[in-house]
Amino acid sequence: MATPIPGVQVQVQDNGSGSASTTTPTSTTAPSAPGFPVQITERPAPVANMASNMTTMVFDGPGSTGKAVKRPRPVKSCNSCRQRKLRCDRTCPCSQCQKSNRVCKYANEHEVGPGSEGSDVEASPRPTKRQYRPAPPYPLDAPSPQLQAGPGPMGLGLGVGAAAGLGGIGEQQPRGVPGSVLEQFGTRLERLEKFVFSSSPASTAGGAAHAAEWGPSRNPYAAYAAVMGSPTTIRSLSVKGNLRTRFFGQNSTRVLLNLFDEAREFIFSKSRGGDIRMLFEQLHKIHRALQEESKRALAPISVFTDSMLPVQKRMADILPGRATCDRLLDAYISMSEGIYRIVHVPSFKAEYEAFWAQTGVSDGFLPRLMCMLSLGARFETETRGLSHDRADGINAPTACALTRAWLDGLRGKQLVDMDTLQCEVLHLHASRMMLSRNQESWAQLGFIVRMAMTMGLHRDPDEFPQIRPFYAELRRRLWYTIVDMDLHLALACNLPGAVREGEYTCRPPSNLDDADIFPDMKTLPPSRPIDEYTNTQLQAYASRTLAHRIRVSTIINRLDTIRDFHEVLECGTKLEQLLDDVNHLFPRRNQTLDPRAKFKDWRMRALLDMHVRRPLLALYRPFALSTVECPAHITTSYLKSSMTMLTYMDELDPRSPGFGDVSHMYHVVLKHDIMQAAFSVCYFIKLASEEQQQQLARQQHFAAQQHQHQHQQAHHPHNTTTSPTATINGQLPSPGAHSHSQDGGINSGGISFTNALDNRMVWSTQGMTRAVQGTLDSFAAMVKDDPACDLLKDTVVLAVVLGSVAGGTADERARRVARGVARIVDAGSAALNASPEAIASMPGPPGSGGSGSAAGGGGGAGLLDGGAYGSGGGGTGYSPTTFFDDFSYWDMDQWDLATVPVGLN
Repeated sequence: MATPIPGVQVQVQDNGSGSASTTTPTSTTAPSAPGFPVQITERPAPVANMASNMTTMVFDGPGSTGKAVKRPRPVKSCNSCRQRKLRCDRTCPCSQCQKSNRVCKYANEHEVGPGSEGSDVEASPRPTKRQYRPAPPYPLDAPSPQLQAGPGPMGLGLGVGAAAGLGGIGEQQPRGVPGSVLEQFGTRLERLEKFVFSSSPASTAGGAAHAAEWGPSRNPYAAYAAVMGSPTTIRSLSVKGNLRTRFFGQNSTRVLLNLFDEAREFIFSKSRGGDIRMLFEQLHKIHRALQEESKRALAPISVFTDSMLPVQKRMADILPGRATCDRLLDAYISMSEGIYRIVHVPSFKAEYEAFWAQTGVSDGFLPRLMCMLSLGARFETETRGLSHDRADGINAPTACALTRAWLDGLRGKQLVDMDTLQCEVLHLHASRMMLSRNQESWAQLGFIVRMAMTMGLHRDPDEFPQIRPFYAELRRRLWYTIVDMDLHLALACNLPGAVREGEYTCRPPSNLDDADIFPDMKTLPPSRPIDEYTNTQLQAYASRTLAHRIRVSTIINRLDTIRDFHEVLECGTKLEQLLDDVNHLFPRRNQTLDPRAKFKDWRMRALLDMHVRRPLLALYRPFALSTVECPAHITTSYLKSSMTMLTYMDELDPRSPGFGDVSHMYHVVLKHDIMQAAFSVCYFIKLASEEQQQQLARQQHFAAQQHQHQHQQAHHPHNTTTSPTATINGQLPSPGAHSHSQDGGINSGGISFTNALDNRMVWSTQGMTRAVQGTLDSFAAMVKDDPACDLLKDTVVLAVVLGSVAGGTADERARRVARGVARIVDAGSAALNASPEAIASMPGPPGSGGSGSAAGGGGGAGLLDGGAYGSGGGGTGYSPTTFFDDFSYWDMDQWDLATVPVGLN
């Protein structure tokens, strides 16, 4: 061991097993006071390896005798982790305390933490502590290794090896005073870095590229203190007896209603006026009658479902004639094989011809044909696929029931067959076009996604040389169809999707016609340009946008972790660029619209546009319809997209042939999104009305001030008074368009708190009101075509909201609400072909004394009362066979306004 030198303090550091220890001599280069050694500037020199159990040797001066002192180890862990001997990450609160819900507390600076044994040589007199700074174990111009190797025992960046060599029990690492300035700042900096990097959006989202830019000086979104608004406008949970619960996301009408206090109070109120009470009682009767009628229409034909014959035989028995099948199959191919590519049309048609020629087909052919004909009948027949007459078409409920029975009977290797997977997807697609069960369809689609993964569809076929190019392309098409459907239903339910970005390697399908590929081909032809039309063009483009749309689902399912708007705006801006690309591929104006083909080009463009616009609206909705300040770009973009949804049909001439069928298809397929857009526009109408009232009040106040201070203004003509700036939804309205282009927002950070309804917007309050009223009339005319009867309830709520958001006195708003509800009563009566006398003679709401009793009596009467979860009188809450509706989102059993208002329980 090195001999101690008087006046020199020796610091010995053990580098662990197999590495050399280092001795750092510290002496003075100038005369120094005894007992206060100064660190020298020479680099440490390597010495022989020494025992790991070292003791700090301290000398008071020349001739003094060294004393071995074991000083108490510094307390770096929190008190709880130290007592329980757990590994502490030294944050506040630490991860161990968070897991155990304990109070995380650290010992004071000069206090020995609980459980510390202190020095084991208490009888020995302790020498005076000397302040010195040990030489850092890395060059001064190099970055601290604590960021690479993790924090050492002292929190000063010791490497892993040094930490291992100094961490033994009873060992003491060389150090100075426990409260030295360098140690304090090192520990505090380490904790601060951990806190910042663990809570920043860049680290949370995996965006390491933005981590260096995150901070008050570089982040332009730091002015927005709160990102997430009230939870009642984002989500809700329906609770029945603490056992029955159902989650509602931001897309639910129940949650959207929380944006309108007056309308919600009106709907929940049990003390309505006489006229309104009678209207709601009539609506309740109409709703029950439509429910019973839909229940009968959606019931499959029992002769076929209960038969003991083989299921394939029963499928063949319900098929209509060849001419009808040809017409329905062509309707399916033109309507559905666009964005969702499920089958290879030439191959299926060849099998279709073989079926009619009775030359033999595969077991999976008839079930797939059943679903295709059901989808074609939904838009091609007068009865929308619900007729029992084979001459009119196929009975869709029976066809779906037989297909489900065939799928449930499969076992073993049949479950990993391509025909089976196609049949599952087609059955889901056909079922959801009849009944709205989005949460059940979300769960069923999760099963289909995992079924596809067990077949390896999530991996690119090029990884498996045994798969031929033709079947590899079919696998790509089917995989992106499944993932796209999963994303759509995840956004509709506001629940996480089954597939996340980075969990699959399958490449997007090529932009090729079906005629370009065939089973015996050796290699695929090169993909055509994306702007060249093929029957796979829509899916080829949509699949290239899938990663950005999946990112939206990820963001909205972790709203609680978002700290600023950087990630939201970045993702939204990308989606807006994709919308511009859609308008470039399919121009909205000056395009050839062929009425004979039922505006096929227009329909394809509309579906592709909505495919990208839907996630954009879902991304911006929590912030645009919130009570917190958000960038003006989010608000304006959200209003623009909402108005686009409501005015899409304005591009077509209502007098053109086929306009009625196209309009019906548009509102049926996109009724979910259109209804949300209508509620959103009502929210902006409400803001505009409030601003007009505030502006009128300011003008009156300003006139009063002018009258009171007329004498002062006459003597001071240059001292003019301007009206104060009012706030709308926490946002400052803009004084003019020129100011936004000049300063770009607060502190020229590219963001402004301007309101979306300033003078730059194209739509006036009257224009927005007309758009919502047109949508309301269209939905009222479709009441009978909604088998789930949810459209009637949503239309009633929309009518109440629209009547309440417009300006005027309370009496004027009440009259508007009454007129809106009366129009829906007339539409429901026309759907039932019932006279007012017939409706009056129908049974009244449960708990009422009759048709003339007060609807507010009993358990809260009205259309929207009682019968929730199937627990109401008279069967108001029936539960038909599980089917799925692509774009309708509200399970009828969940609308029970007799309970406590959503979000408030």
